[in-house]
Amino acid sequence: MNSHSGNVELNTIKVHRTSLTHEEAILVWRLRQRGDKQHIIAAKLGVNPGRVADVLTGKTHKNACQISTR
Repeated sequence: MNSHSGNVELNTIKVHRTSLTHEEAILVWRLRQRGDKQHIIAAKLGVNPGRVADVLTGKTHKNACQISTR
């Protein structure tokens, strides 16, 4: 169910996380490889876009990229 703020309909945030698991980090790479933008990946996973950037720059889950291509 969507909430309303005046005349603007807002999307409901169904999942909110502060970090990503290793499996989610692998998924980040797979979504990026298929062309999804970082902010879309973050929204799909319920995290701040900075967490997605951390994965894609190798700051966290350093081997997720290699595993994602298997």
